[in-house]
Amino acid sequence: MSDFQVNPRVKSEPTGAVLGRFLGAFVLFLGGIVLFGSGASGGNPTLDPYMVVGGILAVGLAFGLPMIGAHERG
Repeated sequence: MSDFQVNPRVKSEPTGAVLGRFLGAFVLFLGGIVLFGSGASGGNPTLDPYMVVGGILAVGLAFGLPMIGAHERG
């Protein structure tokens, strides 16, 4: 027939490290949403721009954090 074989998945990291990174990214994402929302509400005109920028940076970091240590499967 054919010689098709599936490559076994190589576990590069322990499960606890992956789970911890996921939970950290989730908390960072939620914190960024809260920062962005409270900065956009207009409560304190001097701190609001910094809170919005901090929220954007936190959400961006939350999306990038799980990519650390990732590699392309080929």
